[in-house]
Parts: sequence; C-alpha cells; structure tokens
Amino acid sequence: MKKRFKNLSVIALVCSFLLIGCTSDQETTKATDANSAKSKLTVTDANWVEIGHIKDGTPVLTIDTKKAVNALSQNMKTYAGIEENYTNVYVVSIDDGAYNLLFEGKMYRTSFYVEAIKSNAKATASASHVLVANRRITCTTSDCADESTGCAVKYDHDNNDLPYCSPCNNGGKCTKTDISTSDIGDVATGVF
Repeated sequence: MKKRFKNLSVIALVCSFLLIGCTSDQETTKATDANSAKSKLTVTDANWVEIGHIKDGTPVLTIDTKKAVNALSQNMKTYAGIEENYTNVYVVSIDDGAYNLLFEGKMYRTSFYVEAIKSNAKATASASHVLVANRRITCTTSDCADESTGCAVKYDHDNNDLPYCSPCNNGGKCTKTDISTSDIGDVATGVF
C-alpha cells in the first residue's frame, strides 16, 4: 500500500493545480463534533476523496449521496457516453481491506475503488478507519449489474499496482473508464 501511495504522490505533483478546484461536501451536511474531528488523510492526491468511515465493522457514507449520483450521471454521459440516471449508492467489500463504491441505475452499475485507512482522530473511537475512494477510474456494466463483485475496480499488485476491472461472473461486458485521461480542466473536482 505504501508503494501505491508513493506512486500517487508523483501523480499529485502533476495534478497539484487541481486542488484549487476541489469542493467540500460538508457544505450540504450538518457538522457534528465527530465530523469536525475527522482525521486528516495522508492521501493528498486529488484523485482520492474521503467518502465515509467504518463504524462497528460497517461502511458508513458521509458524502452527499444525492449530489454524488447526480454528478456521476452527468459525468458518465460526458466522459463515457453512458446515459444513466443513477439512483442508489453504497459501499461493498471486494477483498480483504478493499471496497468498491457502487452507483446503481436502472440499467448500469458503476464502481470506484475504495480503501479503508486507519483513523488517527480520537473523537472517532467507534470509527476506526476512514474510507477514501479513487474518483478517476470507474468500471461500468449493464451485463452483470446484479453481481456485487463482478465488474469491480481492483489493483494488480503484481503489475505496478495498475487498476483493472474484474470480469463479470456471467462473462458479460465490463468497461473501464479513466477520467484522468480526459480534459484535465473539466475534471478538477473529479467524478463526484
């Protein structure tokens, strides 16, 4: 994992000017003592965003989910040519310590890679880990949208930690979209 963060720090230098355009989801949510005492992530790369935490072993989203599904619907149309009105978002475990953030619509399901990072904040005693999502790489399918782990974003640790989409169990099509190869100015705030 340290190797992946080292590689991401190099990308962060290239994309550092993007940090100016980032917005905060907390403007639309009520701040509580626990939210204001969230740990600061060691991930400074603009590709990663905090989306929630693990509380009592269960992933809890803290992002504005309505805003996220609307933004993803628009961005998938723009960057992948997929017209879908996403309506649901949740986190599912895919591997030991790795998760995917899943967005579901009527026909398509899109996933993002998520990692649980140990929290250093004392105020989050029940939330031992924060969840961070890589918002640049997506895997999208309509063929195996009912499979919880088919067409999931994963990283190949034997191949320089390159992201890939896991195959659908039923042999269906799964499409990887790399938003970072799109017009950099248009994706300053990422996919969601």
